[in-house]
Parts: sequence; structure tokens; C-alpha cells
Amino acid sequence: MENKQFLPIRELSSEVARKIAAGEVIDRPAAVIRELIDNSIDAGASKIIIEISGGGINSIRISDNGSGMTKEDLEICTHTHTTSKIQNEDDLLSLSTLGFRGEALSSVHAVSRLEITTTRNGIDAWKLQQGKIINANLAAGTSILVEGLFENFPARKQFLKASSTETKLCKQIVIEKALAWPKIEFRFITDGKTRLILPPSQTFRDRMIAALEPKEPENFFYEIAGTESDFSFSVVIGSPDVVRSDRRQEMIFINGRRIQEYGLVQAIEYGSEGHFPNGGHPCASLFVTIEPALVDFNIHPAKKEARFRDPGPLHHAVSSTIRNFFMRYTIQSLHREGFLAEESEKQPSGFPEFIFDSRQSKSNHFYNEQAKHTLPETTLHFQPHVLQPHKQWQSPIQEQESTQEHAEFHYFGQVLGTFLAVEKRGYFYLIDQHAAHERILYNELMSKSNERQELLIPYRIETSNKTENRRLVDTTEALKKAGFILENEGDGIWHITAVPERWKGTRKDLCEELLDPTVEAQSLVSHLYATSACRAACKDGDILDSTTAKSIIERAFALPEPVCPHGRPLWIIMDRTELFSRIRRT
Repeated sequence: MENKQFLPIRELSSEVARKIAAGEVIDRPAAVIRELIDNSIDAGASKIIIEISGGGINSIRISDNGSGMTKEDLEICTHTHTTSKIQNEDDLLSLSTLGFRGEALSSVHAVSRLEITTTRNGIDAWKLQQGKIINANLAAGTSILVEGLFENFPARKQFLKASSTETKLCKQIVIEKALAWPKIEFRFITDGKTRLILPPSQTFRDRMIAALEPKEPENFFYEIAGTESDFSFSVVIGSPDVVRSDRRQEMIFINGRRIQEYGLVQAIEYGSEGHFPNGGHPCASLFVTIEPALVDFNIHPAKKEARFRDPGPLHHAVSSTIRNFFMRYTIQSLHREGFLAEESEKQPSGFPEFIFDSRQSKSNHFYNEQAKHTLPETTLHFQPHVLQPHKQWQSPIQEQESTQEHAEFHYFGQVLGTFLAVEKRGYFYLIDQHAAHERILYNELMSKSNERQELLIPYRIETSNKTENRRLVDTTEALKKAGFILENEGDGIWHITAVPERWKGTRKDLCEELLDPTVEAQSLVSHLYATSACRAACKDGDILDSTTAKSIIERAFALPEPVCPHGRPLWIIMDRTELFSRIRRT
């Protein structure tokens, strides 16, 4: 074993300690921009100009028309933990500002050459330069110049990327801030050239459309809003025409801050599940306003994370509202394309009741001002349509073909291992075999909900908080009617002693679904049936024999609306005219 030299413990110099602390807040030019824009917003600015050179490594200037600072403020603003936002720890429970830690300017000052020019009233202006305060000229607000970032901190500077990469990161920060504060004008200038101008907008949707890259048609975007007693939110989301390959454009903003919050990203994903093809993801931004006492931002130096006192209700509301929107969107799309009768919209059937409960919400509305079509603002409650029970799909080969019924359509075969190609009454259909089979099995589950099987070994569930326990208490009776028997042992311990006879899943599946915070309690039974049907249905790539395929087609055509339990269309349809136009044949 090698001999090691153990050095004595020493107190770091104040200079080294400041740079280490600054590194937690300022790690690159984009972080400087993030912190200084926060200060501008807190100062009430209506216009913010961001100028950088060399990717922000050479210089950064942030100018605003906010309230500015007095000479006394300027004298101490770069000292550690100096702030006008809070006075004591109790103020953390009622934060209404983006900044509050008193670290931004002191951190920037520790790793750069900092110059601040400011005025409180436009008459007296002051400049902090090289540690001295001198008279200056400035009409309004504050202008902060940051030069030579990390020149005195080589250990950090060597990890910076090329100036072009740092420029992109700076621009992204500007866009994120602009999205959350649409009524503020933002300008972004790089190396003397204006790269981005975002004038004030009236809605989150307008700002997102203006800032979005790559650009998409305006009528593809909708703004969805909901309000409850402790929070309100808006979601700007693209229709299924706007598909992303990853989740990078699913952004979460809480009280004006962009944070990393996996649970709310999942709420967006669950709400839009099944509507984006080939594993795609939506383009969406969620803007939440919540009571400050219910969320803690003081867990990350850069305020990139937050801790919620009880995230469940917010997750429920977001996922349910998005799910409700996409169900309405699908219905209206089918109406516009002529696949549903007009009266179906007034009394829709055949859907599980995945609805954000308007009785508990002050508002739950959707709008798209630019679109040629609008979604109804009234809350629609979808009740599952029940078909008569059918023979088990596990043995479809034993079913006898009905020549008379099958004669109504001509089945060509499977396409790409996923679709069933069919001609019926002059139209060509591509039917999603999984979605169609899933809906058929879902209806069978609903029609046989009173048939249950006892479990030899009950499933055990342990709730982790009062919200989860209350959820099971509130849904016990509804679950019992659906075939799920739950027994409350107390202290958060529950046992499931029976499940529906046709239900498919494992103990882990059932436990996760019962406690899933993104599923509304009132929609829980439908959700359990829908996921069970999804597991049991034939999958993409499954090879179906002709008898099985024709049976699925026949029963799919018998459905009142061609949609799966999650609201997706079961097929696409083309007539002779459209097919001819696709190959430019007249």
C-alpha cells in the first residue's frame, strides 16, 4: 500500500471560497443571462435587451427599463447575500419574485469584470466600475456589463464550449424566460447582430408561436387552461401534427420559473398518450401559478428544481385536462372529415370518462384563435358504450365466419405488420389492428364488469401519504362495482382480494395504476379497463390469420365511433378520388 501524505485542515481564503460558491450559481454565460434577466423581471421591466459577444465569454450586457437602484443599493448589491426580495426565513413561504437568495450579482462579480449603471428615477444615475461608484447618464432602469467571464477562474473556463455553442445556450435561456413572461419585450443581439425580437404578447400561445424553433403553422397550437383553489395553469400544446422525437420541448414553468420536474412532464405525456405516432412526443409548455407556500424553490442554487407540498392534485388536473382536450380534438377531426354523424358530438359515446372535473375547477377551457375550427368550451362527459359479449379472442379460429356480414367489406391483408387493409362501399380503410382490438376488449370488460375472480394470495398495497390513502378510500365502492375488491387494513395498508375475471395485469401493474397521480379518481375504473385491454390486444407486428383479422374488422365497423379507449382514431380512410389525386391521375 502506497504511503499517502495527509495535509492538515486549513480555512480557505475568502477569494477561493467566493469562486467556489459562485460556481454553484454561474457555470457558463447562459447562467449569467438567466440570473440577470430574473433581476430585470423582478424590477418590473417591460423591455429587456440582451447583448453578447464571443458566446457571452467575452461580454454580456443586459439592459432594462425597470425600477433601477439607488446609490445606496448599488454600493452593496455585489456583496454576498444582499437582496431586496426577502428579510427573514418566513418570507420564503410567500415568495413573489424570481430572485431571493442574494447570490446572483455577487457570484457574477466573483468570476468576471462587472460594471453596473442604474437610476431609480431617471434624474440621478450611478455607475459601479472597478469597485468605485461614479456619476453616470441613464434614462431609465439598469444596464449591467459582464466582461472576461472566468478569466480569473481557469478551472471553470476550460470547460466552456465553443462560442457558437455557448451562443445557442444563451439564446435558449432568453427564449425560456420570454415564454414565461409574454407581456415583456425581449431582444437578443449577438456580435452586433439582432438574432431575436419578441414583442409583447397577450397570451402564452402567441409568445410560444413567435419564439418556437423550428417554426410551425399557428393553427396547430392550442392554449388549455384550468383553475383550482390553490393553483391555476395554462398549457400551450401542439396538435398531433406537431411531433417531436424527444421531450426537450416539453417545458415546465412554475410561478414564472423554468424548472426540471419529471412528474409534470409525465403528466403531459400521460395526457397525450396514444395521439402521437411512432413513439413521438408533443411540443408543449406548462405554465403554473401556485400558492408560494405550497412550493419550495430553495433546494437548488440556480432554482432549477422545486419541491411541492402535494403534487398529486396538480398532476391530476394537468393530465386530465390534456387528455380531455385530445379526446375532443379527435372527435372534431372525425366530424370534419365526415367519419362521424353530426349528432354524435352532442351525445358522444364509446369513450371512458377521462375528464378534468369542472365541478371542482373554476375554469377548464380550450382555445385556438387562429384555427379555422374551435373546440367547444362545455365539458363533455363520455360514457362507455357497451356491446353484447363476444366469444373469447384467445380462440378466434373457432369462430364461424358470417359470409353475409363479411360480404360487406373486402379484406386484402396486413400492411406493415400493423394495419388491416380493407375496402368497404367504395372506400379504402387502413385499420390499426391494435387500437381496434383494444377498443373491442375494453367494451367486453365493461359489459362483464360484475364478473370477478378471487385471488388466492391478495395483492398488498402500501400508500406513502395521506393523498394516496384518501384516493383509495374514495374509490373503494366504484372499484368494487367494477370487480376490484379492496380491504383497508389501516396505517396505509390495503389488500386487493379480487379482480375482474377478464382483467389482465400483474400486482405491480395494478398497484401503480391505482395510485397513479395523473389519473383522476373519477376516471380510475375506465383507466384500469383501458390499460388491461391494451395489454391483451394484439400488438404491432403480430401476424393475424384471416379469420381473426376479419372478426376484428367486423366488430370495429360495428362500433358507434371509430376511436380507441384513449380517443385515437381506429383507421384512416380514402375514397377513389383521393387515391387518384395521390398518384396524380384524373
